[in-house]
Amino acid sequence: MLLMFIVYNNAVDTEIVELVKQNASGYTKFIGVQGEGNKEPNLGTHIWPSINNCIMVALENTKEKNIAKAVDKLKKEFPGIGISIFTTELKKMI
Repeated sequence: MLLMFIVYNNAVDTEIVELVKQNASGYTKFIGVQGEGNKEPNLGTHIWPSINNCIMVALENTKEKNIAKAVDKLKKEFPGIGISIFTTELKKMI
């Protein structure tokens, strides 16, 4: 199994939640996450008002490519919006 974190601008929240629901049995969402990456900072401040959300999902290894393809499609649809995926092996889930 894998543990995947998807960090994204909250402007695409509905799209991200929907694609995760299509590929996993559940998720945990963190809202109001701040950060800086390759796009403009998302800090929730007067200067940088955008904010991120993060979804954490445990999924079968075979589902990783489905989510990655869907995220690539979203990145093309919303080129100015930051979306990143971080994946690691999930050793145990209780």
